[in-house]
Amino acid sequence: MTTLPGLAPFFPATLTVTDLTAARATLPIIELDRAQVERERARIRPLPGARDHLRITAWSLYHAAKKAELACSFTTDQIDHLARCFANEHHGLFRWNGEELRLTPGVTDMYESAAQASRARLIGEGMLLLAMQHEGYAFWDRFDLLLKRALRKQPLNHPESVRRARAIRKRLDAGRNGKRSDFVVENANRESALAEAKGGFLSPFATGAIKSDLREALQQLAATKPLISPQPTKTYAVGTYLREADDGHDEGSLIAFVDPEGRDDADLTVEFPPDWVRRGNYAAWLLGMGLVEAADALRNGITRDGITVSLPVKRVGRRDYAYVVTGAGLNPRHLRHFLRDFRHHWTHWQEWFFFGPGRHEVELNVVGLRVDVLDSISRALTTVEAVPLLGVEPGFETDTAQFGGSVMPDGSMCGTVTVDSIRETEFREFTL
Repeated sequence: MTTLPGLAPFFPATLTVTDLTAARATLPIIELDRAQVERERARIRPLPGARDHLRITAWSLYHAAKKAELACSFTTDQIDHLARCFANEHHGLFRWNGEELRLTPGVTDMYESAAQASRARLIGEGMLLLAMQHEGYAFWDRFDLLLKRALRKQPLNHPESVRRARAIRKRLDAGRNGKRSDFVVENANRESALAEAKGGFLSPFATGAIKSDLREALQQLAATKPLISPQPTKTYAVGTYLREADDGHDEGSLIAFVDPEGRDDADLTVEFPPDWVRRGNYAAWLLGMGLVEAADALRNGITRDGITVSLPVKRVGRRDYAYVVTGAGLNPRHLRHFLRDFRHHWTHWQEWFFFGPGRHEVELNVVGLRVDVLDSISRALTTVEAVPLLGVEPGFETDTAQFGGSVMPDGSMCGTVTVDSIRETEFREFTL
């Protein structure tokens, strides 16, 4: 992150430019035995070696965290505020040096307040979703919201159905205590799993409460798993524990998880439509794109006439993506060149100040979806065609070398494009 306090006289606030192009890191993934986690006196330390390593880019983390944030019920005003680029909010928290992901020194002190802790929780949920993506799951939505929307769709035309719905809601509230952290994730084969995020930012030399966190997660998963049908065959209790860069604790930053399998007996269940998770998954990203009415209809299974929306299209790898512009910033690479040759550019400061930076210096923040995904969403919204979203194929291998941003397997994308690159942009129309 580059801050330019020297330009303060020319701007009403400090100008901040975030460079994410080379921001990469890794985290070890440690699998723990369920029996050891559940037994009260069993020890889990010393921790076993890493089963694998999760490779993370700054863009992919902020992308996942923003998806976790948007997978909620918001008003239009909240969406306008919350759909800002997550990178600008949180990039200064992390050390990105291509090695183990660490927090910048002093971050844990800043995040002790309840307000900041909620932001840290979003980072943990983003890590959970990246870990689930690593396991082959491309689609997700929050468990309790999926359940409540499914309950609203069920007919309550006789006293027994009303009593059953009330019993399910009571069990949900008793098991969840009002928390909204469980996710239902789904892979390309429509196999679902339930996932719970735990963990946090560790103060220097503190030992993470991995066992108690994952034990609590397993209890929460066990209480909620029998409520839906078809019942997930897997559950994941995932804890992300991040340390500051100068923390000398024997355990570094890590992801720890337990993944028990099997089905539980269920007497009260809510039937999820076949495309319910995918509807919730894509509705969250439509919210981020500002398409609030379409998002609300999609996640609630409502058919509508829709409106025609014309969106610019960008090629990333071998796929086309339609996007909206959510903001603008300065290209950090060109800006560094400007500052390096400041004396040369100073003679033209009036032009830069009064007419703004040139096309090379300005980057547009964009949020979008794969064109074929938007076509499927359009059919899901405007026709009675049977579950078109089930035809969406996840893409786990996308070449983003020429794109400054992140693309996820479900077809969602976020990143930046230069003003200069959109002079001859193709537009596509969608009914949403």
